[in-house]
Amino acid sequence: MIRPVLTTTLWLAGIDALSLLAAAAFLYTPESNLLMLLLSVALVVVAAVAAMLSSSSAAWGLVHGRSPWHALRPSLRMLPLLLVALVVIGLLCGGAGWFEQWWLRRAGEVDAALIAAGDVTRTRWLHASVRWCVALVQWVLVPAWLASSLTWAAAYGGREMVSLKWLTAGLDWRLLLVTLAGVIVLVWLPWGAVYWRPRTLPASTIEVAFTAIKLGIIYLATHLAWTLALWTAARSVQPAPGTGGFEGLPPVAGGQSPAVHDGTPEPEPIC
Repeated sequence: MIRPVLTTTLWLAGIDALSLLAAAAFLYTPESNLLMLLLSVALVVVAAVAAMLSSSSAAWGLVHGRSPWHALRPSLRMLPLLLVALVVIGLLCGGAGWFEQWWLRRAGEVDAALIAAGDVTRTRWLHASVRWCVALVQWVLVPAWLASSLTWAAAYGGREMVSLKWLTAGLDWRLLLVTLAGVIVLVWLPWGAVYWRPRTLPASTIEVAFTAIKLGIIYLATHLAWTLALWTAARSVQPAPGTGGFEGLPPVAGGQSPAVHDGTPEPEPIC
């Protein structure tokens, strides 16, 4: 467990860093002429594709027991499926956010209705419960669904993705528990220390080095949380026959492994 998790974490952190660099370059690219505008579009595409490839290759590698860099080519086939999952998950996440805003706009009406119905004046717990439910959806269910969609796409292909069975698989208690623990321990708590610095720290290059190391640790911790969610989701799927195939080649129809040059079939990878 430890080796694939650490390898995948470093892989995700490295590819996502390239995606962030492309996004930062886009922000600092002046769109003063057509060439700069085309460059901006190219940087956006590179950032988006790199971000999707990092997670899709990590999921494919964890499902099939391969290194993530060996999963780059087969994970390219997952990108259209990932777009479908992103649309569905985006609607669910956006719906939760819309409900929270709707509730906040009508909080006074809810309080008035409760007072009129039963003279209930203590409603702070109700509004807090709504906010926590929305946070649970956006911070736990959404990452769990995304991890489930990636591993299902890697294991089963398009038909199962269109059936949306991965939404139900994302509600597995083990995946939800690991995701919740990762969000609390590796995301919320470390990010709470973003602005922390020792009072005795001198305002010099030492402070710059301290800040860089701190942000690097937080960055790796966030990717470790995402890797653990992917690893847990990958343990709950069984790859369909032939989905491994050659590294980077699509499976032959019927789920059979493609034949090598001497006529013998390619052995199935050991998961």
